Amino acid sequence: MSHFFRSSVWGEEGNAKSLSLLGLTPREAEVLGWIAQGKTNYEIGLILGACTGTVSKHVEHILTKLNVENRTSAAAVAFTTLHHTVELS
Repeated sequence: MSHFFRSSVWGEEGNAKSLSLLGLTPREAEVLGWIAQGKTNYEIGLILGACTGTVSKHVEHILTKLNVENRTSAAAVAFTTLHHTVELS
């Protein structure tokens, strides 16, 4: 069922690597990509086959590592990072 949620924009390995440059683990980078697409923790859990509590922990770590207070700010960091990565290539 997870293939239903996949996005060609965020599903590319290069994007996860770019987001990993923010000091995130590969899984945290993947979760951040889904956050930036507006997915809830529950939806991300379904997509990744993980418990909502596990996703919540990933989100906590992401917010701490990015030094932001909420998901919207984290998504803005993701978009900015990906935009700058594209410009540099």
